[in-house]
Amino acid sequence: MKHAAGFTLLEAMTVMAVVAIAATIGLPAFNGTLQRVRTATALSLLTSSLATARNTALQRRQAISVCPSKDQLACRDDLVWEDGWIVFVDADKAGQPAKQADILRVSGPLSRTLILRATKGRHRARFQPDGRSTGSTLTLSLCTKDDRQPLGQVILNNGGRARSVRDPAQDPTCANAK
Repeated sequence: MKHAAGFTLLEAMTVMAVVAIAATIGLPAFNGTLQRVRTATALSLLTSSLATARNTALQRRQAISVCPSKDQLACRDDLVWEDGWIVFVDADKAGQPAKQADILRVSGPLSRTLILRATKGRHRARFQPDGRSTGSTLTLSLCTKDDRQPLGQVILNNGGRARSVRDPAQDPTCANAK
């Protein structure tokens, strides 16, 4: 008499237990990796948008601005950047695109697990025709949405140079974000 090929109930339960243990151990590590990738992507997108705006201002010899935008057509008047931002020609220094053709680059929303906020006092960047970014230093803070932990910052100095910082020791902008 031949036995039918297949798994016994004990073998199937053992395999399911091993898979459950592997998933329990692996999932938190995967989530951490995913968060690091999201952080690096967000910082890179923002830094490259600022660099593009500066280079465009130098090439065109006209003012170029970068501002937060919810609809990717107009600038917001608050400090919230996680919904996206736009790079636009700001020749009349109005702080808003005069027409849709003035919008040069659009960046859409970040991951729903992240927030990106500007420091109080300066919520957009304007590059002069010589590449400088006048006004106070602009700091954009990237934080986790659920517990407001700082993940990184993009800092724009008056010379128009943007740099990113990963894992800042403390960031009051994250703690105070609403």
